[in-house]
Amino acid sequence: MSVVSGRSSAELPGRQPLYAQVRTRIVAGIEQGEWEAGELLPSELELAERLGVSQGTVRKGLDSLVAEGVLLRRQGLGTFVALAEDDWGKAGLPAGSRPLDTSLELLACARANAGEDAAAALGLRRGGNVLTVKRLVRVAGEPFAVIDSFVAAERFDGLDARRIKQANCNLRTVWWREFGLRVVSNPPQFRAGVAGREEARLLGVLEDMPVLEVARVASGLDGEPVEWSVLRCRTDQYVYRV
Repeated sequence: MSVVSGRSSAELPGRQPLYAQVRTRIVAGIEQGEWEAGELLPSELELAERLGVSQGTVRKGLDSLVAEGVLLRRQGLGTFVALAEDDWGKAGLPAGSRPLDTSLELLACARANAGEDAAAALGLRRGGNVLTVKRLVRVAGEPFAVIDSFVAAERFDGLDARRIKQANCNLRTVWWREFGLRVVSNPPQFRAGVAGREEARLLGVLEDMPVLEVARVASGLDGEPVEWSVLRCRTDQYVYRV
């Protein structure tokens, strides 16, 4: 498939650098479904010919999307649209060299009023309508972390527990498969916290036990905030790896 078959450089208007305009064309193709997750893009030379720019300009535009996790390169095979995978960190043993396998369990999906942090992160007014998704992360069947995610209710009308479970509780898959939206994570923020009553119950720890809080905003490819999430994990048995 092609993004702009038969178009020339005259059809890359704007004041952005050419590589940024190439990036915009590729993003538009992905969002419009021209390339699905896991699909191989045309070669850099083919894209350069179709867009009327140099191969180096195309490579620079693709490089920016690879760095964002939207595309991935496979040596000897080409550039692919990355799968819509949730990129939360992994659990590990303190002295372990590899992350441990984890599983996700959906606890709740409901409407709520945005609190101060969620409203600020999503650009909503405080008390605005949001959808909240609560998930439990397990390691070897044992609870490790709780993830609370918030999105604007108006933007994700129709989101329910069934659709989340069908995607194995991977919200990135839901956003892409159900709403045609690719998102990438901004750098996470870390801080020390304590388990509240609900977190303590879900994690099987004592209330006020120290936990690690990891907060992040995920944005669309246009830079607009889409999802605000906070992960709270216990650190008495495992470490959190990014």
